[in-house]
Amino acid sequence: EKMNKIRVGIVGATGYTALESIRLLLQHPQAKVVAATSRKDAGKPLSEVHPSLSGRLDVQVTELNIKQLCSDCDVVFCCLPHGASAKTVKELIEGGTRVIDFSADFRLSNVETYEQWYGVEHPWPERIGSVVYGMPEFFAEEIRGADVVANPGCYPTSAILPLAPLIESSMIDPTDIIIDSK
Repeated sequence: EKMNKIRVGIVGATGYTALESIRLLLQHPQAKVVAATSRKDAGKPLSEVHPSLSGRLDVQVTELNIKQLCSDCDVVFCCLPHGASAKTVKELIEGGTRVIDFSADFRLSNVETYEQWYGVEHPWPERIGSVVYGMPEFFAEEIRGADVVANPGCYPTSAILPLAPLIESSMIDPTDIIIDSK
């Protein structure tokens, strides 16, 4: 019996995060990239924007159309910058699709902290603190059923993965940690 592939859309498809996500998705046996959006490059083949995808992915870049994405996709990877992402994520969720957000818009649990750090008013503050953190090593069960997953950034990932087991087993003092990431 042939399994239906998970239909994936990429919003903000022309950036680095999108390209790396697409490269990983192309290797995933159960995922198929079916949509890619970008204001700047709408109308072009995605392989023209990202030449490394030539011959590997035949998708046309389109303008963002929430209704169309929700119809065509089981999940959308939102690769927009912080501040711009939350509004689009909200519209996608309201349209009935699941979202993995690569911005910082849902990573923090406090609206005031978010607005202080990023200097913008959060467009969906009622969801702050109730979005699953996308680190499957710790939150796999929660991720499975989540409508929105906040993808962790590289710096937190590089610190959390090695330190969490040490803290959990009381091998180090959590009040005396210095992380120097580049």
